[in-house]
Amino acid sequence: MLVLGVLLAYAVLLGSPVDRLLARSAWPARAPRAALWAWHTCALAFLTSALAALAVAAHDAWEYVVVRLFHAAEAEVHALYTGGWHVQVVADTALLLLLAAPATLAVLAVRRIVRAWRERGRHRLATDALAAPGPGRGRGRRGPLRVLEHPVPAAFCIPGSRADARIVLTRGALRLLTREQVAAVLAHERAHLRFRHHRAVLLAETVTAAVGWSGALRHYAGQVRRLTEMAADDHATRRHGRRAVASALLEMCAAGGPEAGNGAQVLPFGAADPAERIRRLLAPHAPARRMVVPLLVTGAAVVALALPVVLSLGPAASLAGTAHSATRSGP
Repeated sequence: MLVLGVLLAYAVLLGSPVDRLLARSAWPARAPRAALWAWHTCALAFLTSALAALAVAAHDAWEYVVVRLFHAAEAEVHALYTGGWHVQVVADTALLLLLAAPATLAVLAVRRIVRAWRERGRHRLATDALAAPGPGRGRGRRGPLRVLEHPVPAAFCIPGSRADARIVLTRGALRLLTREQVAAVLAHERAHLRFRHHRAVLLAETVTAAVGWSGALRHYAGQVRRLTEMAADDHATRRHGRRAVASALLEMCAAGGPEAGNGAQVLPFGAADPAERIRRLLAPHAPARRMVVPLLVTGAAVVALALPVVLSLGPAASLAGTAHSATRSGP
């Protein structure tokens, strides 16, 4: 009973207080790639804890597994995990939820993947039909460039394989931006394709759709979209400088270009609060501290993911081999 209570408390802690704390913290904007790992770790640890709690609550099925996994004495395992509390209807409900939850998550994921694939296909067909190949095509760069004859400045990428990915600039963007700004915008969009940011967004949106009704991880999807844009900005600044990226973003937003899509289908340059991104790019930067946050996040991620496993299996592991002792001491 204690194990179940601790697992539920840990899941609630990750799903609400930690979710809010990450969303309100300032450090993710300074280290967006590490922050993305922190968010994914938080979501995975939440799901693991919730599923482990359901498994422990499904007394008979859980005890059957751990008794055979650790060769533990069944009576001792039952006393350790259940004690004097055992309501069969609760155990049956927990087992049903344990089977239904992964299936529901898988169905949501497949539906969203198929929808994203179809949407990207439509965007790709429209782009190839209406846009002309841009300069630099065929030089091995990730994401062939297409120039769309449209007066409104816009830039976006269409995720896909190396052959299917597209980076699209409108003619208005080419007229508005300097050569260095165009290069910065292209580097930003190539970063989205290189680091598969559409997959991170799709994962976050799927998990949020699955558990958002409970109030858990309500900031997850929005923060992942925000941080992928910042991570792409950082990638572009390493070659073209922070001012080039910030000025390109400012020019594009001032011109009032429309957003060309959303979520994992199309990743537009001006998405996710451009004002915050511009302020961040122009703020003083401390490169000497860049490695500290990723190391701390890595350590915290290992602990966060290991904790539900230790909590659920640790008690049973302490009884490993007791089934043999019980057999030898029996009549």
